[in-house]
Amino acid sequence: MSKPTYEELEKRVRELEATLGRVFDEAMSAEESELFELEILFNISVALASARDLDTLLGIVIDEVNKALLTEGAGVLLYDEHRGDLYWRLVRDKRAILDSQKAELRIPLENSIAGWVFRNKKPARVNDTSKDPRYYPDLTRKSGFEIRKVLQAPLSTRDRTIGVIMAMNKIGGDFTDQDEALLSSMAASIALAVDNVTVYQQLKKSMDDLQMLYRASMALATTMDLDQLLEFVLAELNRAMETEAAGVVLYDERRGDLYWRAVQDEKGLITKSASALRLPLDQSISGRVFQSGEPALLNDPGRHPLFYKPFETRSGFVIRNEVIVPLHTREKTIGVLVVINKKEGQFTLEDVQVCSSLAGVVALAVENAMFFEELLGSYRELEGLNRAKSKILNHLSHELRTPLAIIQGTIATLQKKLKEMGIEEFDRHLKRMAGRVESLNRLASQVESIMMTGYSWERRMITGFLDAALTLMEVQTERTPEIEHAASVIRRWLEKTFPTHRDELALLNVKEFGEKMVSVCRSKAEAEQRQVSLKSDLENTACILIPRDVLEIIMEGLIRNAIEATPDKGRVDVVGRVQDDRYILKVKDTGIGIPEEDRELIFEGFYSVQDTENYSTKRPYSFNAGGKGIDLLRIRMYSELYGFKLSFTSTRCPYLLDALSKMPGDVAHCPNCTRLEDCVKSGGSEFVVDFPLAEKGAVVQRKSKSGVEASGGDRSRKRRVDD
Repeated sequence: MSKPTYEELEKRVRELEATLGRVFDEAMSAEESELFELEILFNISVALASARDLDTLLGIVIDEVNKALLTEGAGVLLYDEHRGDLYWRLVRDKRAILDSQKAELRIPLENSIAGWVFRNKKPARVNDTSKDPRYYPDLTRKSGFEIRKVLQAPLSTRDRTIGVIMAMNKIGGDFTDQDEALLSSMAASIALAVDNVTVYQQLKKSMDDLQMLYRASMALATTMDLDQLLEFVLAELNRAMETEAAGVVLYDERRGDLYWRAVQDEKGLITKSASALRLPLDQSISGRVFQSGEPALLNDPGRHPLFYKPFETRSGFVIRNEVIVPLHTREKTIGVLVVINKKEGQFTLEDVQVCSSLAGVVALAVENAMFFEELLGSYRELEGLNRAKSKILNHLSHELRTPLAIIQGTIATLQKKLKEMGIEEFDRHLKRMAGRVESLNRLASQVESIMMTGYSWERRMITGFLDAALTLMEVQTERTPEIEHAASVIRRWLEKTFPTHRDELALLNVKEFGEKMVSVCRSKAEAEQRQVSLKSDLENTACILIPRDVLEIIMEGLIRNAIEATPDKGRVDVVGRVQDDRYILKVKDTGIGIPEEDRELIFEGFYSVQDTENYSTKRPYSFNAGGKGIDLLRIRMYSELYGFKLSFTSTRCPYLLDALSKMPGDVAHCPNCTRLEDCVKSGGSEFVVDFPLAEKGAVVQRKSKSGVEASGGDRSRKRRVDD
């Protein structure tokens, strides 16, 4: 007897299956058959009530269908709203042929039995597919799974049909009315369960999306590192949307195209070749989204006329579907956010909305990072300019010293020789030259003072550290000449690198000191024949700790600037009051005021209210005098060093715009003022210095002794507290 062929064996198996099927149907009574169906429906009901995962639910249902109807295979087809056809959500057959190919085995609504069932919302029982014109033969041709008999029922909910359940190739006979009734009963419950699970999954996805947006927003507030932030955001986006890749593509203004600023993909294909994957604006979908500002939902991007095919060629990454949304800032569009290849199913409009919401966070992060980088660049540039300015000022102060000393000595020698010769006609000219040289000497001293003050913080920090280190060495070992020599070298180096004078704090009564300074300033103003009312009203109970020369610079600088800004017949008031633990000193003038656009520059140094060519004189205390603008810069630097606060308010005289070149130096000569009150109301400035009061113990100690020792600085050095 010859060995049977595979076809003969398969035929015998089918005959046996058919025989068993008939025997099973004949052996089972009507009552037993009803109980069997109830058991099947009960099993499905239990699965429907317990399962939250759609694939788990459908797996149980399909197994029960195959068992109940004795079929070779069964599956669930769902409707794809974007492509308008049916796709296998889950399918099982004995030889596992269909499941492995389900992604390619989509079924159209037209010219298919499943499409007819879906559209008409009625079941279909076909026991010979070759004779039914609705049969879709490509399903068998593509898969290799022969479908001879089919029973299908629509999956309908209250308001819509979501798909079709299909049983294929009944074993041992044809599908019957009883089979159709059973499958239809199953379909109603399955449709409701699928709808519920879908809603549950949508709600869960919405919650996940909201949590993702929340975490991304929180990350924005925790870091200014754009790379770190985008890495976190893209990882969250891939996880929440279950995609293979996501990226941020920004516009390059210099090259006029789009480049990948950040990207995360599972296989690393895009990341590896990101620098070569630039996208042109006019030949890519991303470019269209960037230019139009409208998002794009693409579940088959390869068919789009602007699909940029070189992207796939260069990266090796195949794009099945994608969502692209623009990145808008307050002023412009800076790029696009891209998510690629949903792992299951297709992208939806809800996905577009989520991406658009996240795009706002990403755009804000990119914009903030750009602003931060620009600000940091500007700060570094400003620091460089500031260092250059410091070097220039330092060089200027040192270079002026020698020639000025020579010129000053030469003038003194000339004066002496001419006096001995009895020549007097050059006295006035030599006196003017000497005055100018003295002014330059004063400028050099002021510049040097500013440079010294600017370095004091750095010097104190470093010397403090070295003093502590030296003390530690002295404790650990005996004092040796080597240690003393090393310390001496270090201190000489510091003195050379961070030049500064040693300012000693003094306990000063503001009223006593201030009235003396007001008297000095009044005398200097009168020497310049100024007619400005200078009055003081200083509270008598306040003492502050500050170097004497520093307080002198502060008071004289503010009072002199006030007098120089005030025309004759004007008024300058110096007022001091105690407020809690502070002493508030105010210097107020009725002068021309400071232009609003220049107020931020007032403490930056070398600033004057008038341009140099408009100065009426070059002498201090003259109205509109040609000051160098250094006083306020020095006072600001002292405020940082000694812990007091400096502020001002100002009102610019509105009449200066009409008569800038012929500004009167006397209120009486101003055509817009008939009395002093008119000038007071039209302009003026008030500078406020907020000093911390000395501690009460220091004040009591000062009252009990005419002079006491005050500790501070080097332990071996003692200083006298001044009245």
